[in-house]
Amino acid sequence: MKQNQRDNSRKKTGFKIISVILALLLWFYVVNEGSYQVGQNSVQVNLMYDNIQEGMQVQGPEQVTVKLWGVFQETGDIQASVDLAGKDTGVYTLPVKLHPVVGVLFTSVEPKTVNVTLEEIQEIIVPVNYNISVNPPAGYQLMDLLTEPERCLIKGNQEDANLVTSVVCQVDLSNTKSINTFELKVAARDKDGNPVNGGLEIVPASVKVIAVVDEIKAYKEVPIVAVSEGEPAAGYRLKDIKLDINTVKIVGNTLAVEAVNEINTGKIDINGADQSFTLNIDLQASEEIKLYPANVLAEIEIEKIIEDEEGQ
Repeated sequence: MKQNQRDNSRKKTGFKIISVILALLLWFYVVNEGSYQVGQNSVQVNLMYDNIQEGMQVQGPEQVTVKLWGVFQETGDIQASVDLAGKDTGVYTLPVKLHPVVGVLFTSVEPKTVNVTLEEIQEIIVPVNYNISVNPPAGYQLMDLLTEPERCLIKGNQEDANLVTSVVCQVDLSNTKSINTFELKVAARDKDGNPVNGGLEIVPASVKVIAVVDEIKAYKEVPIVAVSEGEPAAGYRLKDIKLDINTVKIVGNTLAVEAVNEINTGKIDINGADQSFTLNIDLQASEEIKLYPANVLAEIEIEKIIEDEEGQ
């Protein structure tokens, strides 16, 4: 009798185990509609830090490894976190908490605890400087450069923040010939101009830069050459063209000014002239150059050819 009871008990236990296994398989299918994969998966998950006190910052691992057993399709909803509630400055070893994942029976995380450092956030204000990475085009120069704002706020751990003496933006003026506006990122620098990293926050992270570029002006004084066209009336000749000034000052782009050795008058028409006359005439130059003065008074002397000279 006792042997039969033991056999019946074993049968009942076996049926229960089989029922549990079937129920689990059915649950896997029903919950996940038969579309999820059954197995084990390891994923890297960003580690979140919860309940950080205001004015504090945390240094610790950025990711942990999570292992999943069960049925799953998407791992993007996996969340791992460390609770920092009530923690002040210092170094702590704290457990990593895994949030429930739908469709997963078991989870584990590595490492199970992490070392975390809590520090007060240091805030300092530093000036905004600039570095010209590429100069203006040839013949142009930077006249002025403004940044808005002129200062930035540095936020971060005390050790790194105290190294920062300025923030710097790189300015490329290769295509600037007048006034140009840029929106440029800034980077933290120490007193020697070296980058300061350490995860510092710069507020604002970029600045508005206004660059004023103008031509490099050159000055020069060159002779004026009178230019005429045509021939006087029969029996007359051009004796001379006298200008009220013999030289002119030119101002303009350095390259353009250096290329000029003389300035011509506009063409003075003497065709058919049989007497002397005066004329106010403009001087000729390229658009890159300005002349002082821009015109001259020309006295054109026309004389009659003497008959003896004609015979000669």
